[in-house]
Amino acid sequence: MVMSTRIISRSGSKHTLLLKSGIAILILATLLLVSSPALAQAKPAKVLEIKVHQEPGGVTRFEEYVTLSPELGAPPGSFYKVNVYAIGAREGIVLVDCGVESLYPDLMREIDKRFPNRPLLAVLLTHGHADHAGAGHYFLEAGVPVYASAADAYLIQMGMNFPGVPSDFSYTGYTPTGLLYGGETLFGLKVIPTPGHTYGSLSFLDTKGRVLFSGDTTLAYAEDDQGPLDLTYELEYMTMLATDKDSLQLQMNSLNLLLDLVNQGTVKAILPGHNKAYHGKDVIPFLQHSIDLVAQALSLN
Repeated sequence: MVMSTRIISRSGSKHTLLLKSGIAILILATLLLVSSPALAQAKPAKVLEIKVHQEPGGVTRFEEYVTLSPELGAPPGSFYKVNVYAIGAREGIVLVDCGVESLYPDLMREIDKRFPNRPLLAVLLTHGHADHAGAGHYFLEAGVPVYASAADAYLIQMGMNFPGVPSDFSYTGYTPTGLLYGGETLFGLKVIPTPGHTYGSLSFLDTKGRVLFSGDTTLAYAEDDQGPLDLTYELEYMTMLATDKDSLQLQMNSLNLLLDLVNQGTVKAILPGHNKAYHGKDVIPFLQHSIDLVAQALSLN
């Protein structure tokens, strides 16, 4: 979700890294939030580690509640939410993203409850940030292949362990089993490059069910946060504001591509990286909301 280090150029396997001011902006935003009456009066509550939702089309959404550490300057009890999706196939289960490293045992416990005796076939990553790819090395160690964009492979191999990136947003690096470039179909999901949030961001389209898994190409609504200690929207928004102009333009292009797919009738539901899923008449307003936020960030860049 949040990165203060962005890849700004690539040539083969070589990457140039530029430190951004994302974390400084995040801390400043958090301090402003702390000064607000609602957040100042909020009492830390016991945070559910994983909540399970059943989505139409047989998709299960595992929503991880991730506590933010004090090093970020966030108030006690602050958290954000991130989604892991499980898709039932004839041979077993396919995951889209794998959540944070620390919640792997909890995630597997919930998966085993809902899919007893069903093998995990693969993990498909939308991008290489810690909240989406962080638990990947555990799956590899368990013999489950993990597929990711070739353009995000370096982020994953490094585990986002770059100077300036807090421990909340780094993880144990690993090498994905297979690299994706776009246009492939794996387990009935078409791979669609949607760069911007990262250069290697991918969306996955279930062409039969017309369900799109958009990762962090799309952006959450503020009103979907669950009280003042839920900083899901704030983290997404501040990450976007700390993004360079070229990446924002890539994200805008990707969002317009997704909007075209909806208008063509190819997509009828979007299952994003954070907060709830959107179906039917709610899909276009959700995409337009994301487009408006990126346009706003572009105007400020």
